Amino acid sequence: RRMAVCPGVIGETVILAGERSLPLNELVASLADLLGARRPRLRLPAWPVQAAGSLCERICVPFGITPPIYRRRVDFFTKSRSFRIDKARRLLGYAPQVDLPTGLRRTAEWYRAQGLLN
Repeated sequence: RRMAVCPGVIGETVILAGERSLPLNELVASLADLLGARRPRLRLPAWPVQAAGSLCERICVPFGITPPIYRRRVDFFTKSRSFRIDKARRLLGYAPQVDLPTGLRRTAEWYRAQGLLN
């Protein structure tokens, strides 16, 4: 709601995120712990998986088949997902109200309630 009423915010892009950056492998480990799953142990270089994704796309797409792996999915795991909230703090007075463990727990509970997670 503040975005609609704060002067000087029109046309600005503002990222709302948590207090600290979290590497993807740390996020995955936190989710695995929360869900009682094993933490992933296998780590592969990106290029062979990217090549496999490209090959899958070339083979599957012409036949109208959704590829089991594709380049964009691989990109998700290789790109930084670290964001800063300095601008949101400065322009909007933003401060996260939920810490990461609480947010992950609430999200998992919602997915379970929707039948999307065992």
